[in-house]
Amino acid sequence: MTQLSPPRLPPFWLIVLGSWIAPFSMHIVIPMMPSMAREFGTDFAAAQGTLTAFLVGIAVGQLIYGPISDRIGRRPVLLAGLSLYLLAAVGCALATSIEALIVLRFVQGSTGCAGLVLGRAIIRDCHERDRAASLIGYVTTVMAAGAAFSPLAGALAVDYAGWRTVFVVLAGLATLIVGCGFFWLNETNHDRLRGGGVVRIAANYLTLLRSPRFVCYAICGVFSLAGWYAFVAGAPYVLTNILGLPPIAYGKYVLFVVAGYSIGSFTAGRLSVRFGGERMLVIGQAIVLAATAVQLTFWLAGILSPLALFLPMMVVTIGAGMFLPNATAGAISVVPGLAGSASGMMGFLQMGFGALCTIAVGAWLGDSEGPLILTMAAMALASLLSLIALRFAR
Repeated sequence: MTQLSPPRLPPFWLIVLGSWIAPFSMHIVIPMMPSMAREFGTDFAAAQGTLTAFLVGIAVGQLIYGPISDRIGRRPVLLAGLSLYLLAAVGCALATSIEALIVLRFVQGSTGCAGLVLGRAIIRDCHERDRAASLIGYVTTVMAAGAAFSPLAGALAVDYAGWRTVFVVLAGLATLIVGCGFFWLNETNHDRLRGGGVVRIAANYLTLLRSPRFVCYAICGVFSLAGWYAFVAGAPYVLTNILGLPPIAYGKYVLFVVAGYSIGSFTAGRLSVRFGGERMLVIGQAIVLAATAVQLTFWLAGILSPLALFLPMMVVTIGAGMFLPNATAGAISVVPGLAGSASGMMGFLQMGFGALCTIAVGAWLGDSEGPLILTMAAMALASLLSLIALRFAR
């Protein structure tokens, strides 16, 4: 019997660009929210709705793109999603009210996530689990490096060109990615599911949710990433409203944090094949817990400064960067034939819970950074408990 060779991986830079545009679009808007609130005559909480809507859009979109790509292929779904993202970006640039902008940001998130969810599935189509974790780590490294400068770029755009210019640039980037994908993105899903429609999609998700191993891997990733979203939602408020710094300060200090995530992701790329995904999960979790303990100590001691806030978070993201690619690779490898659906479900859980964290932190923050620190500590503890549960799930 002839054994079929695995499909050829499309150009790696193209997978990186397609995966990168959604998180870049999320981070670049964060320093612009005060300016949006002023232009539309509303408060910061309403402007923060553009971030929450984007996260909800990413969560919902991933539930759709993953299973559809299992049936009709990765290439057409990816190109269609990013084409719709292009139109949504143009709409954001032309928005005339905060309500319209929130709706368009939801659409932008729900379409831009096509590259995010399908990038993982394409890599898994072409490689076994630990090698997939390594490549996902490299993709995440480049994504984080690009996202590191996006808040600073957003802050500079507000000062020199206005926040609407950012969405014009995002539309141009989407045009470039779709054009390159049309010529160089080959199909990798040659073992597609047949028939069943919505019922089959629901059955596939039910299959995944019945697997204790998938659930534990997915929940590990959910809580690992939730602390980051809590920080993204709360750190700008702490800097501007509690410490009295200008909005551009977040764009500068967040470079420490994203640099940490880049270091962790690059480490996952280099070491996951050598040491194995399970060991990388344990090491990453230990780093997160140690740095979280430092955060709690600073808060209890009454120490609050930009460096006291961002340096421990940098170490947290080093651990998360090592942890998350291996949790993702584990989740999408439980049922290889459902890699797209697994990637979509995991992304939905991550972004949906992340959106809830942004809402909770925004509502809870007051005159102290305490709610932010406690939320991140709770997420680190929940991730540890999920990792312990994974050991028993086998």
